[in-house]
Amino acid sequence: MTSIAGYLVAEESPWRIPDYAQDMLWMQQNAHAARTAGERGQFLLDVPGEGKDTMFVAWGTAGGPPLTIWHKPDTEAPFVVGWQGCVGVGGFVERLHVLEAHDLELVIAEIEGCLLPANYRRLPTLVQMQQQPFRRIAEEEQESVCSYTYTFLAMADSVCAEYLHHAMVSELAVNCFATLGPHDGHWHEIVGLPLLIDSVSLLAPGVHGG
Repeated sequence: MTSIAGYLVAEESPWRIPDYAQDMLWMQQNAHAARTAGERGQFLLDVPGEGKDTMFVAWGTAGGPPLTIWHKPDTEAPFVVGWQGCVGVGGFVERLHVLEAHDLELVIAEIEGCLLPANYRRLPTLVQMQQQPFRRIAEEEQESVCSYTYTFLAMADSVCAEYLHHAMVSELAVNCFATLGPHDGHWHEIVGLPLLIDSVSLLAPGVHGG
């Protein structure tokens, strides 16, 4: 049995895991899981063998929807994932909920889909364009965890809400990127996985989740 120890959040990062989320995060590797602790997500996970398989952070319970995924580096020292609460998902909008909460008009999208890799590129940077011609990685080449339901929140009058509605009506796949809502916003009182949407990409028909 191998013990894997570390933190989700880097010490120098200004972001910290919100209070409501600190009892909701689980480190998981295959069938083995352990709950993280504290605002930096400290963990100690016991796994068989060398423990080099893919690891991910699950929400709510062991086996819950994954929020980030990575490979453990070849080191015995505690390691830091460097997560900042960001989540990327590729899939389809299954439901849209329109409601008023905290004096705000909101749209909540239920998206059934797969976690996108942490290094997934939304748009190419100058440096990436200098390294090689830009192309999208085919879906079958990506490492992802499927398939779960995620809940993304957007302001009802935002362009993101408009395009989520368009994607659902047109049955287009989407890539959605979001950040776990802060505790002070009380988003967790509205929905159990409050992902505040940052951007939406619509995919052409026949292209799925990435």
